Amino acid sequence: MSEFIVKIEDDIVEVLGKENIEQYLQTYISQAILKAAANDVMKDYTNDDISNDENWLNARKNAFQNDKYSQWIKVSANV
Repeated sequence: MSEFIVKIEDDIVEVLGKENIEQYLQTYISQAILKAAANDVMKDYTNDDISNDENWLNARKNAFQNDKYSQWIKVSANV
């Protein structure tokens, strides 16, 4: 595991709040992880046009309808 130290001016922390900054960083990292995973998956589909495939459209629709647990996905920083 890697550790990063981010130095932020005290004035900025005072205005935004430490908790807000931590939450923003967690959200940013979560989005970066999901984007990297999506890009990796899409590498397999660059030559195939699945946007009009009926099975793909149904699977996508079902995935969005059954997305009940995404709010429980959280990346925690070791702070």
